[in-house]
Amino acid sequence: MKNINTKDKIKKRIGTYVKTHFTKINPEDFILGEINYTHRCHLNAVQKVKEGKAAKVFSCVAIDKDDDAGVVVHFINQTKEGKFVDHTWGWMSQHYNYYLIKEIEDIEQNTIWKSLIYTKESLFNLHSNWFERLFANKDII
Repeated sequence: MKNINTKDKIKKRIGTYVKTHFTKINPEDFILGEINYTHRCHLNAVQKVKEGKAAKVFSCVAIDKDDDAGVVVHFINQTKEGKFVDHTWGWMSQHYNYYLIKEIEDIEQNTIWKSLIYTKESLFNLHSNWFERLFANKDII
């Protein structure tokens, strides 16, 4: 049997929670975005709104289709036509299922990193105990 480390256990619990409590985006509702492939999805998403290349920003959790421990707090856009687009992962988005957390309001976009931090902290704290927190941190997601 494969030994699962503490971080993966927490991420799998978060993934199970997300799958049962948030709405999964239909892959047919996605269009191809630009690939930036940085670790700054929150900033990329706001930038696309400011450039007029997207209408909205959404926070979500992306879960790797081949690895239940591949859980990431992520930010994507929505176009005026209602299609979702990932301007960070581009075509790599096909490897993930996306679950919407919330729309980021215009006023929140100037401090979007707060939304990233609060989302990570709340998911991590909700799905780990004090002992696990000694060996892992909120940045695992």
